[in-house]
Amino acid sequence: MLRVGQVMSRLSVCLYSYHTIGDALTLMKEKQVNGLPLLSDQGHLLGMVTKEQIFEKGLEQYAAENKAADYLTTRFLPLKEESVLDDVWDLPFDIYPVFNNQEEITGVVTKYSLGQAYFQNVQLRSQELEAVFDSAHNGILAINRQGIITSLNPAAERPTRSTKEEAIGRFLSDVIIPTGLLEVVRSGIPEFGAKFQVGRRLYISNRTPIIKDGEVIGAVGVFQDVSEMEKVLQELQSVKQLNEELRTTVASSYDGIIICDNQGEILRCNPAVGRILEVSWEELLGRPFKDLVDKGVFQKNIIYLVKKQDGLVSILESSSAEHSLVITGNPVYDEEGKMAKIVINIRDMSEIIFLREALEESKQLSKKYQAEIAQMRSHQETSADIRSGSVIMKNVLELASRVSQVDSPVVLVGEQGVGKEEIAKLIHSQSKRREEPFYKLNCGSFPYQLLEIEIFGQGNALGNGKGKTGLLELANNGSVYLEDIGKMPLNLQGRLLRVLKDKMLQISGGKETVSVDTRILAGTNRPLIEFVEKGLFREDLYFSLNVVPIKVPALRERKEDLIPLVLFYLEQNNKRHEMDKVISPDAVQLLLDYPWLGNVREMENVIERLVVTARGKIISAKEVDLVLYEKEKSPLRAVTVTGVIPLKQAMDDLEQQLVTLAMEQHGTTVKAAEALGVNQSTVVRKLQKLKESNVGIEGGSIRKK
Repeated sequence: MLRVGQVMSRLSVCLYSYHTIGDALTLMKEKQVNGLPLLSDQGHLLGMVTKEQIFEKGLEQYAAENKAADYLTTRFLPLKEESVLDDVWDLPFDIYPVFNNQEEITGVVTKYSLGQAYFQNVQLRSQELEAVFDSAHNGILAINRQGIITSLNPAAERPTRSTKEEAIGRFLSDVIIPTGLLEVVRSGIPEFGAKFQVGRRLYISNRTPIIKDGEVIGAVGVFQDVSEMEKVLQELQSVKQLNEELRTTVASSYDGIIICDNQGEILRCNPAVGRILEVSWEELLGRPFKDLVDKGVFQKNIIYLVKKQDGLVSILESSSAEHSLVITGNPVYDEEGKMAKIVINIRDMSEIIFLREALEESKQLSKKYQAEIAQMRSHQETSADIRSGSVIMKNVLELASRVSQVDSPVVLVGEQGVGKEEIAKLIHSQSKRREEPFYKLNCGSFPYQLLEIEIFGQGNALGNGKGKTGLLELANNGSVYLEDIGKMPLNLQGRLLRVLKDKMLQISGGKETVSVDTRILAGTNRPLIEFVEKGLFREDLYFSLNVVPIKVPALRERKEDLIPLVLFYLEQNNKRHEMDKVISPDAVQLLLDYPWLGNVREMENVIERLVVTARGKIISAKEVDLVLYEKEKSPLRAVTVTGVIPLKQAMDDLEQQLVTLAMEQHGTTVKAAEALGVNQSTVVRKLQKLKESNVGIEGGSIRKK
């Protein structure tokens, strides 16, 4: 890149105020310049004294003794030595002082010198570009806006079948079949990777518009002969495809395949070998086949037998894994007839027998799973939707939706029946684990030992050789909802903490550990901190589990949701029981005034009862009142003292009545325990006590046996 310092006339003298015009002309002649800078006594540039300025004032006023300062002109621009010639050659003045980086005047330069140097530089660059253009391996062809060929290099003469002298100045279509350049000129849009053929030669071309001052003035095409390359690429692609097919075929084979060279070294094997022989098949590569025989993996050396017989050999043997194997060795010969490779095929016959037995078992399991799926679908259809019109519940659902996008544990706090389980399902269904399993378990519904097995599984200690898989392992990559988490025994809490922290599950009754990635969703009727303060819940588990607590409000705290829920359950039960019941306004008001201590679950049961027991199409306020408040009128819910008896006997009688009534209304020990506010084991123990004391439950009443 040419700079001003390379073109200027360097000076060792300058003019000062004491110089005359005669001195100035003498110095200009000696230095062969048309002007000199005039400096102040302090060395500052005041202006330029030029021959042109002297001639402009006229020779009649000329006197050699006149002061040079009288001919001073300030019409100039200072230039830097480092200024690029391209930036300054067309500036307006005829002469310029030149400064170095220390702001010292080092010379002068004329516009003529700048223009001449610029022209020579451009000419040199043009020659260099022309040489590069002509030396390019790829063909280059350019046209102007009218489609006239303006440039053509020697490499483009073959595809155009014309010389440079013959082509330049002619219309494009007169020289070569149009290759899309005309369209590029018209549209201004480049085209890349376009293929075209001339005779038997295949070319690939890139075409771009030539743009000047924002206007398309032509187009240039660069093309390369890719005939040989295309042929090689096609052959390479065929070989690559064939090799990939072979590799995929070998890898996908259910039978084990080992390929050895003629010395017995393993060149290739497939994953089925590792499955059948219970070894790491990748580590077999490069090892002698004889090593497998020495280590007892095989009893006989099939390589030796194939070489000895010089042909195909099949043997039957049992591997160290006690599998019945059929092993076939087949030699592969080269063009000279020499044994180059040996292909060994291993088929596990015991797996065929196992698959036959597994097929029968899978048929039985399929029937079982179909029944379970039908049951789950039925339960899903009858389960309550999360209906919300209240701000407080919408906030809860919005928070649940946000936390569903992360894997943090969630604790749902709320009374029984508020819908904690439904919110847990919502979190799972909106999470990235939605395609994985979701399990639920009530920690207060099982005795300690059964709860441990249900959650963490059981090893082979059960005696059946199979054990039992726990929910945390079954739900791997999915979610588990643990209701009444506060009732989990302390020692089980410690094991759950390890799952949360290390994602490692210790199987009960065994030393084995399993890696699990299960999201924990927990439910509790009271804040877990209360259990921590009473010593019933581990503090470290509390902090690990209580990452995102969500308080689910009771139904009485969100009155706006009452009517939508009533209408939802009314419609649901009308469809289920093929009825068309409606609720009177007075009856709706009673439902609104009711405290709903059992929350959504209680409402669901009450609406269903009203639908199936109401006499007419319209459910009246009287019928609603009877259903809502009959338990307050029930003689079994009131304690009447008619005489003095021992206190313990009175408490036993009351327990018998409560347990009997709970079983009558709820049918199962789990639901009865929830209604009584005790563990299921307590209800089971009370029922057992009733049997031992010759008291039975029949038809909802107590009778002596």
